[in-house]
Amino acid sequence: MKKMLIAAAVSTLSITAAQAAPTVYGKLNVSLDQVDNSDFAGNDVTALNSNASRIGVKGEEKLTDKVSVVYLAEWAISTDGSGSDTDLSARNRFIGLKFNKIGTLKAGKFDSYFKTSAGNNQDIYNDHTILDMTSVLHGEERLNNVIGFETDKDLIIPGLQFNIMAQQGEDTKSDNTIVGQEGKRDGFGDSISTSLTYENKDYGLAAAIAGNFGVAGKYNAYSLSGIYSDAIRLTGSVDLAKAGVDGLVFGALWQNAKPTDDTVGTISGSGSSTVFTPFKGLEEDAYALTAAYAIPSTPWKIKGEYVESNTSVDNRSDRKISQYGLGVDYNFNKQARFYGVLAQQKRDWLSSDDKKTVVGVGMEYNF
Repeated sequence: MKKMLIAAAVSTLSITAAQAAPTVYGKLNVSLDQVDNSDFAGNDVTALNSNASRIGVKGEEKLTDKVSVVYLAEWAISTDGSGSDTDLSARNRFIGLKFNKIGTLKAGKFDSYFKTSAGNNQDIYNDHTILDMTSVLHGEERLNNVIGFETDKDLIIPGLQFNIMAQQGEDTKSDNTIVGQEGKRDGFGDSISTSLTYENKDYGLAAAIAGNFGVAGKYNAYSLSGIYSDAIRLTGSVDLAKAGVDGLVFGALWQNAKPTDDTVGTISGSGSSTVFTPFKGLEEDAYALTAAYAIPSTPWKIKGEYVESNTSVDNRSDRKISQYGLGVDYNFNKQARFYGVLAQQKRDWLSSDDKKTVVGVGMEYNF
């Protein structure tokens, strides 16, 4: 009898330990890229890039029959030892509560719902240091000091999810840029990011509408960053497997962004030499079109993309950034792929050296 009780106790402890154990996960993605006219000033470079490589821990554990605690902490890994992916810098991280069949409430630092409304079907170069669409258009932010709520995908209609996050400004300031929103940022929900997403796997459809309200972002055409803006984004994709064309997926994105208040400008110099440069009427329209074809019964996948942003400012000529290119994947399995990229980015307002060309090969491993 004692042996049976001991065995039962050990079994119970083992189950509890298994539930509490976090999952370690990550991704290593390294590419060798030849970049011609890398700085739009005629200079070329060969670069080994760590493309958003990362490591993290995540988990979920029941607190009651209807409530679980969820958590995630993720760090950047500089696989090449340099560049923008500073070792162990903060990526997504949060702690929260998951309410069974209702939704998840979480707090921390994580991607805006505006950003996550687009995925690989809208950006075939996602995470690539040079070619990720963040270098072309507004809205790809990860936000600090946020509280978010995500409904269960089956709460109202199967596949439909509503997400909303509130960012606390915590009295943030900028000394050299008028940042697009008047007044203090020291209350609850100084910035709001929200999305409504829908996915129907039976028909191969996915769509989303997302909005940012007072969220700081950048305008690449004028190298402006931290501009508090309102934006709307529409995304969609269709997998034609259900129509009898296995492996073919089309994706699309459209968005518009402009400052929350029309107060954007830059300040240079000091004292009597201070110069204020206004950006009244700043506004960006952007769109992207993608296609991907996973060749049936082979490990090969071919991808193509065109993404464009048009930025306007009162009394100035519009500026257009366009990026177009191809990608080829060789998928060893669901975790590992070898890939190649060929793309070009153009800035139409430059009188010379207006095109940057990237040719690269790389490998990605997910664990």
